[in-house]
Amino acid sequence: MSTVVPGVQRVEVSPEESQELLRRLVNSQELKRSARLRELLQYLGMRSMQARSANIREQEIGAAVFGRPDDYDTNIDNIVRVNVSELRKRLAHYFQEEGAEEKIVVEITRGGYVLSFVGRPMERELPAPEPPAAEAEDEGLAAPGSDSGDAPAEGGRSTRGLGDSTLAWLLGAALLLAVGGCGFFSWQVHALRMQLRPWQANADMSAFWSQFFSSGDAVDIVTADTSYALAEDLLHRPISLDDYLDYKYKSYAEQAGLPAGTRDALNQVLDRNTGSVGDFEAAERIMALDAHSPALRLASARAYTAQNIKNNNVILIGSRESNPWVELYKDELNFFVEYDPALHRSYIANRAPAAGEQSVYEIVRDPDHAYSVVAFVPNLNDHLSTLIIAGTDSQGTRAAGEFITSTAGIEAIRQRMPAGQYPYFEVLLFSSRLEGTTLSTSIKAFRGHPR
Repeated sequence: MSTVVPGVQRVEVSPEESQELLRRLVNSQELKRSARLRELLQYLGMRSMQARSANIREQEIGAAVFGRPDDYDTNIDNIVRVNVSELRKRLAHYFQEEGAEEKIVVEITRGGYVLSFVGRPMERELPAPEPPAAEAEDEGLAAPGSDSGDAPAEGGRSTRGLGDSTLAWLLGAALLLAVGGCGFFSWQVHALRMQLRPWQANADMSAFWSQFFSSGDAVDIVTADTSYALAEDLLHRPISLDDYLDYKYKSYAEQAGLPAGTRDALNQVLDRNTGSVGDFEAAERIMALDAHSPALRLASARAYTAQNIKNNNVILIGSRESNPWVELYKDELNFFVEYDPALHRSYIANRAPAAGEQSVYEIVRDPDHAYSVVAFVPNLNDHLSTLIIAGTDSQGTRAAGEFITSTAGIEAIRQRMPAGQYPYFEVLLFSSRLEGTTLSTSIKAFRGHPR
């Protein structure tokens, strides 16, 4: 029996402890299905650690996290207050359940948005009272130190006969306990394996992801370089993969005829290696499938090499617009995310439409929907595999990442396939979202490829 000592106390928490606690919160089951709340918590954490006493304005959060204009009217649009209220509830529930053993608790100050860290005493175990000594009156049992021998106990029954039956009962009970203990131990091992390797959750997940995680070969997760896409927007034309690999694109700002403003913007953009939140979240979900695998390696498109893409299993995140490595597979794919830099618009080309399919899938002025593609194809040397995850926008890429790493998504793909080993395939996905959180993703079209 334990007694909880109530009360909390303010404590000094180092930046390292704060960051580690926030990392656990962001990866917790409580926030797993809410990407927007994770982004909100990360932003509040970053700003709070920059200056603990600073005031974080509602308008600032709305612009940085929810994409609102810098001068939007918070009296009309209460998106920040609504989401912060929900985040407070999620944090409280986390520290009551999943994070019940945390020594430090995170709170959002009332009337503000700064994170505060408070310590709480752990439960203190008080010793349970000693059970009373057993009386020597139990039927068939002699008190310690008595000299009963085999003499008949009260009622004339022999303790020797009762001892045999009691021994048999005890042996049976011990056997049942042993079997139960083995079962419980096996369950614990299985639960631990599922935590460390969620890709083994069921037969369908295992059948697909084992091709990456059980091969023994390196698995490179290559995230997009959004500065590449920004440069294409400024130039109003695509940049070739060869120019990207040779860094020739860095000299584009010196081309004759470019306006001074465009030249300055290009110089700033091309000196940076940037990414998008949606792409990083897709990468994070894949890495969480086997978080301790030494084979998994994360790389930026700008730092990646042709030798690696040829010799390793590869997961490319982002469309050709921001991840030029996808261009190497363009001729192999039926569904391909194209980008028009003059119109600043992405769409999906369907090269060989089947009955009832469109040749082009495009979202126009609809922030709540997106198309995306997941393609599982041979890598460049044909003996390993490549997975391409790309959307018409960053959140479409994130939705595709959620789909291919979820049991429901894998099962939906599996239903389109023949029994046996996974063939190579492509799926065209359509997703809907609300305030940046994916609500549903469904398969619009499917193609299977023979091995």
